Amino acid sequence: MRVAGSVHTLAVALLLLAAACKSNENGSDAGAGVLCGGAQCGGGLFCIQNADFPGATCTTSCVLDAGAACPAGMACAAQSTGNFCLRTCSTTAPCAAGYTCSFTASGNVCVTTAAGTSTGTSCPAPALLVGPTPGPATDPGTCVNPRVASALPAGDVQPLGIHQTGTSLSFNVPAGAVGFSVVSQAVNVASPIIVYQDFLIPNLPIPTPVITPQGATFFDDLVPPDDLTTALLVNASPSAYVGALTFPNTTPGLFLALDGGLSAGTWSLVVGDYARECLSVGCSDGGTSSNTYDVSVVVKPGPLAATGHLAADVYLVSDALDAGTAVSNAAVQRFAAQYATFFAQAGVCVSTITLHDVPDWARAKYASLSIDDAALPCSEFRQMMTLAEPGATMALFLVDELVATGLAPGQQILGRDGAIPGPGTFNGTIGGGAAASMADLLNSGSCGAGFNPACGPDEVAYISAHETGHYLGLYHPTELTGTFFDPLVDTPACVCALCELSNSARAACGDNPDGGLPTEVFSSACSQSTQECGGANLLMFWVIETSSKGKITPEQAAVMRANPLVTSP
Repeated sequence: MRVAGSVHTLAVALLLLAAACKSNENGSDAGAGVLCGGAQCGGGLFCIQNADFPGATCTTSCVLDAGAACPAGMACAAQSTGNFCLRTCSTTAPCAAGYTCSFTASGNVCVTTAAGTSTGTSCPAPALLVGPTPGPATDPGTCVNPRVASALPAGDVQPLGIHQTGTSLSFNVPAGAVGFSVVSQAVNVASPIIVYQDFLIPNLPIPTPVITPQGATFFDDLVPPDDLTTALLVNASPSAYVGALTFPNTTPGLFLALDGGLSAGTWSLVVGDYARECLSVGCSDGGTSSNTYDVSVVVKPGPLAATGHLAADVYLVSDALDAGTAVSNAAVQRFAAQYATFFAQAGVCVSTITLHDVPDWARAKYASLSIDDAALPCSEFRQMMTLAEPGATMALFLVDELVATGLAPGQQILGRDGAIPGPGTFNGTIGGGAAASMADLLNSGSCGAGFNPACGPDEVAYISAHETGHYLGLYHPTELTGTFFDPLVDTPACVCALCELSNSARAACGDNPDGGLPTEVFSSACSQSTQECGGANLLMFWVIETSSKGKITPEQAAVMRANPLVTSP
């Protein structure tokens, strides 16, 4: 079993890093006679509309295993937003439109039918090119932290300069803009790590709050919503020294972007990082407001195009291939074609894939790449990222292997992103790219006419596309424990307590009472055609298995096309 990417569980410290769980009900007591999703609620049921019930339904919260906790004809079932009473069903008592009768840990209940996946567009084949070997020619021998400029034209970037945390800055948003990315690069930072309670957390630079021209709070990292699918914007995954706060990445954010775009005018932000947030929430190391960052803003003009273009730079950190011969290698050509096929589903055409060799010293140093300390700026993983050539491209590093300790038996990490989202168009920073194992790239024995995860080039393309999806702002729809979920409504969740049918597996959902590892959810539990027990067919599912399909939902597609790294036609 292969893990598609590093485990990006979003719940680390609730005040510093908002837990990505679709949680809490948003409803009202319908009483008697109030229509709710075409039905009338009564008998103490509420009209609930949230990520689990996007069309609204009559239900109420309940306690699992509490006996008669629900009205007759209903059963208490775990959902991604809490525990709710769901209608029971059978062949003689079918579900209402929009719901599927599914066998779950709560019996046969009506759960929301899964949203469809994106069909995308037809794209020309990407051009496979050979690029220059990046420098330096010799090992610097020290830890470097380059500050770089965006590769976009000067008129598309707003450099705000070097400032201490706590400084208020302004940036301009034109009428109809559909997105922005605030990129913060460390200049003088006391420590890359903070200590919050018992957690060691990378000191992510995160501007907060962000204020609209009307004076409304658009984003505040210190006040995370209970339900991230109701937020306009959620923060990035933790990485020290370099961070990108990129809008949109949630369902309400997408609705705003597509409905006329952002408010035009002068916006403001306060330069920040987790160390400054510690002054408000309390950290073991006390926190500080003395750190300084170089801040830039990239704004994505609207409207959001149905088709975008993405270019990729692929760095071959291996003795198995060199760029000159790889460009005509059949396995590499299949890898390139399949990588492009994944993004065509999202309406993103991969225009060029440029292959690069790396210097001999870098190949020797990084081909077998440790990711145990990948969050630290001076780790091999982060230092390798600084080799990326400047450009508005996705920087992918294909290495012989990714080495990690502490994994469950049989697991292997095949990919690791620099950040979610990455500092797109700022290549050459310690967060500017992603790494994937190319160990199976030349293994074409199981390849056929279509995508096959057992085909080496297809597997490497899947991993590379998965990590690129992270870099463009996508999270895992369900994290490995089936208890944390992304901020998009149309991505199916796989709720461990609902979808796991084994009593022993379900007992260890989220927290193993025996002290062992919690249950991890796989395609066996996550392949139903429902929003509560699905998602294994998606490219961004947390693990790649033989049944993986690599699909993309419409909201995931829109998030990717709104990223500054994806250009309009």
